[in-house]
Amino acid sequence: MNSIQKNFIDCNQKIVIYNNSEAYTEAHEILKSEHQDVEFWQQGRSLFADVFQAVSSADNDYVCFFTDDNIFYSKFQIRDFDFWFEEVCTLSLRMGENVTERLFDGRIIPDPSEVIYSIDEYDLLGWPKTFHRYGSYWSYSLSVDGHVFKRDDIVQMMDELCLLDSRYRWHQTPNQLETALQRFWATSPNLMVSPKKSVVVNSPNNRVQNTHDHNLSGNEYEHLPEDLLDRYLLGARINLELLDFNDIKCPHTEIDLIKGLA
Repeated sequence: MNSIQKNFIDCNQKIVIYNNSEAYTEAHEILKSEHQDVEFWQQGRSLFADVFQAVSSADNDYVCFFTDDNIFYSKFQIRDFDFWFEEVCTLSLRMGENVTERLFDGRIIPDPSEVIYSIDEYDLLGWPKTFHRYGSYWSYSLSVDGHVFKRDDIVQMMDELCLLDSRYRWHQTPNQLETALQRFWATSPNLMVSPKKSVVVNSPNNRVQNTHDHNLSGNEYEHLPEDLLDRYLLGARINLELLDFNDIKCPHTEIDLIKGLA
């Protein structure tokens, strides 16, 4: 939250949809008191319905998704959205020329960009997602880790997913939401855009869900949620200036968060 506040200069409305066990209630109340400009929504029966409502009520024409292990590690500002023509699907804040690797099945494998264009007027990159193999970060347009979308596009998708959720009773987690969004991959616009260098990284230091067991976490810098909770309640906060973001090659890169505790 602090990283978004500090580095996402264009973000003027923030909605947090949260769900927690009783052990985290006190921490959430502290979080609310420290971020009074943020709207906190308790997750209801359907996360899909909550997201639909949040996006539908957004003040802006563009919306961005984040999850709780995303870090907005570098400043970024969009001068205007004139670059966003009909064939653009998303602005990915986690992509950039520095992204050359992929975490797959517990291994780091090469994930180079095959075709990439420089949009110098806006200091951005652009590429067709279909020029890259399906499953590559460079083709994965419908992510909830730091991807910006047209609000109306997401409203239309979420409207359909709400109907399907009522039928299939999906797990109510961000991972399931992202999985469900993939049904629109083939019908959504083909172009992806990003900063020249990524500004968002996903640091999966621990696991707080049990619906996607293949998603690895805590391989390098494991921090138990209970330990981090205790530190938070005692007043410890992560200072971004103390963390090392100098060698981000993969959108999923574990950061040693303990180094930033102050």
